[in-house]
Amino acid sequence: MKLLEKILVPIDVNTDSTEQINATIKLANAYKSEIILMSVVGDTELNDNIKDIVVKSVAESLNEIKEVLISNKVKVREPEVLIGKIVDTIVQKANSENVNLVLIGAKEKKKREKFKLGVITEQIIRESDIPVWLVNGERKTLLSSILCPVDFSEPSKRALTNAVLLARKFNARLNIITVYEPLEYVSKRINIDLDEENATRLKRVKNEMKTFTKEFNLEGVEHKIEMKCGKADEKILNTIKKQNIDLLIMGTNGRTGLSRFFMGSVTEKVIREMPCSFITIKKMMLFN
Repeated sequence: MKLLEKILVPIDVNTDSTEQINATIKLANAYKSEIILMSVVGDTELNDNIKDIVVKSVAESLNEIKEVLISNKVKVREPEVLIGKIVDTIVQKANSENVNLVLIGAKEKKKREKFKLGVITEQIIRESDIPVWLVNGERKTLLSSILCPVDFSEPSKRALTNAVLLARKFNARLNIITVYEPLEYVSKRINIDLDEENATRLKRVKNEMKTFTKEFNLEGVEHKIEMKCGKADEKILNTIKKQNIDLLIMGTNGRTGLSRFFMGSVTEKVIREMPCSFITIKKMMLFN
């Protein structure tokens, strides 16, 4: 298992990166991480002279951010400005540097985009096998409350493992929830008591949650475990809003088969609404 040794921080100099930088400082100081600052200039048809001017301007902005990090006692490499396709370049850089985390800032949604989560950001999350932490720039970067939805699968086991570690590291409150759908209708020809059936479902989910959470050391972590009834994405989003959650941690499938194109229906529905900062985890890593 890897520690949080290296963090890749791709910066879009055309957007406000204040909270992305604040999150970088918090993590780097907590884990003594090395920060790799970069920015990507889109591979357009700009002539060489204009391209040089753009690269120089971006480099100046990155250097200003570097100085902010240094003044906050963060170990940071010399920033890089790369030219190419934004998503591919970021993912390739993350892989070639063998980083432990990609920390990106949320871009403003374009008018033609249906969801708050922009297309480029979603593509990075989809294509990266390395955990991605997306910082919601509209909210102050706090780590006082963490939500981890689970469905007792391996991806949710990875997510909760890291949620517990982060909660302990930052002395945050941890909310662990699972959502089950009620049986609301059956044919009149089928003799079944809906209330009794749903009571049985709740009991089964409670037992599954008890068995699932036994694997985790929650000692010393302020936490709450809840079973909610309804549609998973709606209940997760509602919990984030009602409990003022700072950070959402969700496990996703890998990139083989259909999961190369679908991150998982519930995870996808939730993060597209970008309700708060969040982390998506595809393979095991530890926020030790």
